[in-house]
This record gives sequence, C-alpha cells and structure tokens, in this order.
Amino acid sequence: MKFGPVVVGQIVVGLLSACLIAPSIATTLKLAPELDLLVVDGKKMSGSLLKGADSLELDGGQHQILFKIAKTVRSGSRDQVMYTSSPLIVAFDTKNIALVAFKLPRLDTDRDGAKFDKNMDYQLVDQTGKALPMRSDRLHIAGLSVGANFEKAMAEYNGANNKAAVPAFASIVPTPTAGVPPVMVMSAAGKPVAQKTVTLQGENVSEQMLQYWFQQADKDTQKRFLEWAGKNTSH
Repeated sequence: MKFGPVVVGQIVVGLLSACLIAPSIATTLKLAPELDLLVVDGKKMSGSLLKGADSLELDGGQHQILFKIAKTVRSGSRDQVMYTSSPLIVAFDTKNIALVAFKLPRLDTDRDGAKFDKNMDYQLVDQTGKALPMRSDRLHIAGLSVGANFEKAMAEYNGANNKAAVPAFASIVPTPTAGVPPVMVMSAAGKPVAQKTVTLQGENVSEQMLQYWFQQADKDTQKRFLEWAGKNTSH
C-alpha cells in the first residue's frame, strides 16, 4: 500500500500530536514500614491516608519528599530502642520511571542509627535496582520535631538557595493547622539535632511506640496523658 506525500505528512503530524498530548507515566513510590512521609511536594501527608499502604502514586516529573526513618533497633545485647532519624529531604525526577523505592542501609542496632545520622547513606532506585539521580539534605530544626509545622518549614526551605530545594514548591500554601508550633529552619551548615534515645520494654510495636512518644513529651503533657489514660482504661 502506497501513500501520497500529503497523507504521509498528516500521519506524521498525527503521531507527533499524540506524543505531545500523551499523559506522563505515573510512578509508583514503594513504601516501607520504617518510612514516615511528612511532606510530599510541599503538602503535608496524613498518617491516616498512608495507614496500611505499601505504595504511593506520583505523577511523572519533579518531586520532593520530607521523611523520617523510625525503627526499633537493638541496644546492647538485649535492650530495644526506638531509632528516629532527623527529618530528611530528597528531591528527584520520575520522568519515564515506573517505580521508585528507597534503598536503606542496615539499621539493626543503635550504632547503625548513629552511622546513618552521620552519613545519610540511602539511595533511590528504580524498578531495575538502578540508583536514580537525587539531591538530599536535612531539615535542621530547633528542638524536637514532634508537632512541628513541616509544611511551613519546607516552604521556607524551598524559598532559599538550599541543596535540595525545589523553588516550585515554595509557593504552595500550607494547610492551616491550629496549635502547631513554628519551625526554625537553619542553614545547611548547621549541626543536626541529636535525637533522644528511648529504651523500650514493650512486647509489641504498639506498646513500644506508646512508650516512645510518652518519653518524648514534656512533664505536663505526660501528666495529662496519664490522667486521660486513667479515665479511659477499660475495667
């Protein structure tokens, strides 16, 4: 079958148009139990939204994630402690990438956690296990990060010339949150905030997490929690 030059030209134009208007390939971000996503592309992530999920769908293109790693690790021969990293930032591009996963180093002991705090030696890999180009940094904050307004902090971070900044996410309006203390964003040269080590003695993860957050709280908060627990304990 032969086509005249006009018909061939129309076919070529049609194919080019189809390519231009084709949607970007969606990217699956694989989640792991120890990953705590705090902010994705400038917007706060809801814990209830991610509860039980093993993946998150992203559009193909530029992305930025603020996350923590929280995992029960060994301390000494018998004790277990809850290791929590400082808030970490990673910026990456998922154009034509079908799957992205975090590749973390071994985190079995408190020494592993201390080494990770120093080196931040994690990678993002694609579906073939190939490491993806990325920019990484820490979000330096004053004091403990529990209850911090991470959306506001990331907007400020992205508005400055920081290592893993994405200026497009600096203009995103933070979700209004009542009673959330402000976050101070320090320069990239600032020292990471030391994380509080909590010894856990619970027999399951739920009990250990309760212990962890209780010991992170101030004395007044602990007192209010104990009063609430006393009133709501089943008899």
